[in-house]
Amino acid sequence: MGVIKLNEGLVEQIRGYLDKQEKIREEILESSRKVIRLSSRTIAAIHRKEDEKAGEFLSKAREELAALIEIIRDQPQLFESGLVMSAQQEYGEAAIFRSLVNNGKLLTPEEVGIPYKPYLFAISDLCGEVRRYALDSIRSDDVQTAERMLSLLEDIFTFLMEFDYPDAVLPGMKRRQDMVRKMLELTRGDVTLAVRQLRLENALKKGQ
Repeated sequence: MGVIKLNEGLVEQIRGYLDKQEKIREEILESSRKVIRLSSRTIAAIHRKEDEKAGEFLSKAREELAALIEIIRDQPQLFESGLVMSAQQEYGEAAIFRSLVNNGKLLTPEEVGIPYKPYLFAISDLCGEVRRYALDSIRSDDVQTAERMLSLLEDIFTFLMEFDYPDAVLPGMKRRQDMVRKMLELTRGDVTLAVRQLRLENALKKGQ
């Protein structure tokens, strides 16, 4: 049998390709973390009622997400990678949540600038933030805002239930739908109790 000679040219060619992939992955990881961090700060600012800061964080997150997409522009196989989709999902959650709180509008994927899958995942995840906003409103005796958040949750749940697909198409979507259903039921109970309490207090004031 003959001896296979080491093809140095081939080795360098493969190494060059893999080195490039490693560099791209590191850039994606760093950029994705920035998007997620800025998106988290956006949501935190919204809960603190600091909309101007929320807008600033969201703008920076949008810019970083654009930079991330530019990194993978020539790598189409990476568009649905976990790191990229996580960044899109977190940014989408922050952008849509801010819009819901400010004007009750559910932004479209085109308005947010993300694909359909991370868009749907973002909507399902932001329901936890909507519930938290409703509970904070109840604690602040702002029952009207709490009722508005409940109404938004009901609309979001109805929207999400339109997408009945297996995990091969929408991984974990059925679990997310169940989670949103539970949050909706809990929030409905909390808001209903707050409304009854408010009516009782008003009735007692009138009777004095």
